[in-house]
Amino acid sequence: MSNYIHDRDKRRLIILKGISQDLKYSEIATQLGVNRWFLLNELQLMRKKRDPELKWDEKEKEKIRANKQSITEVINERFLKTTGMTLQEKSFRNMIHFYKPELRKILKSKDQYIEINKLPKSIRKTLIKNEIVTKGWNNNKITANALKYLINP
Repeated sequence: MSNYIHDRDKRRLIILKGISQDLKYSEIATQLGVNRWFLLNELQLMRKKRDPELKWDEKEKEKIRANKQSITEVINERFLKTTGMTLQEKSFRNMIHFYKPELRKILKSKDQYIEINKLPKSIRKTLIKNEIVTKGWNNNKITANALKYLINP
């Protein structure tokens, strides 16, 4: 029985270290050699016991995330100053350019919904994620912003 508690203490330390480093739960679980659900159960148990170190490490995790967010904002500002457009706008333009043949085919068709559904699912997901195509039930179509870039490149 004491060996089980000792193993739990080792797991606890690895979990706390992983959380303080802002690792994903799947990465921490890999370090432990267990599946993600087992790790989540351990975390739930630690929260139930109100582990003070867990609270402290989660605060550290939030600090790291805030720092990463501020670094991302600085990068976006620099990119905006040098190119005159945001990273999101640049990636949107790149997606329009990359999928231009498919988008032109959709524009030429009578029913955009049918033509969009003919595309492979991975391409549809990418177009929806990048807000080039709207997501809807029987009314998928190219967004107005994408039309603007397709007509006036």
